[in-house]
Amino acid sequence: MATNCLFCNLRTFDYYQTLKLFENKHFFAIFDPHPVSPGHALIIPKKHSVSLLDLNKEQWNYLKPSISATIKIIERIDFKGLYIQMIDDKPTKKSSSFCKKMLLNPNINKKPEGYNIGNNEGKVAGRTIHHLHIQIIPRYKGDVKNPTGGIRTIIPELGDYKS
Repeated sequence: MATNCLFCNLRTFDYYQTLKLFENKHFFAIFDPHPVSPGHALIIPKKHSVSLLDLNKEQWNYLKPSISATIKIIERIDFKGLYIQMIDDKPTKKSSSFCKKMLLNPNINKKPEGYNIGNNEGKVAGRTIHHLHIQIIPRYKGDVKNPTGGIRTIIPELGDYKS
């Protein structure tokens, strides 16, 4: 455990119980307090790890069931109730702002139709908290104008490889 790591200490925060989705021997999952899509979640190793490559074989074996369990829970959640509760818990002012935006999202009452599952592996790739966390981002038909290329659109001019 890294004492100054947000994710190593997250389970001690008062609002953790609102965010928590799932837990097993090696991972826990939370709803992202700064969601980009209704149901946005993070899967986080309990043991401080920075990279996917830091995981041992046993942790790898727990990762796939963690992803599956998290998605099953996301598909059953009342997002509106979740974000109202997250706002009431007030983890941060910025988090409340993100959750208020989710309440206005046209997909708030829909079941996800797809997912982007990924990891920002390194600071240059966008990682801001240096503790491994797998992003589970639910996707909805029409949530972006052209979803072709999916995560490839991080570099917009190269995202749509079909044109």
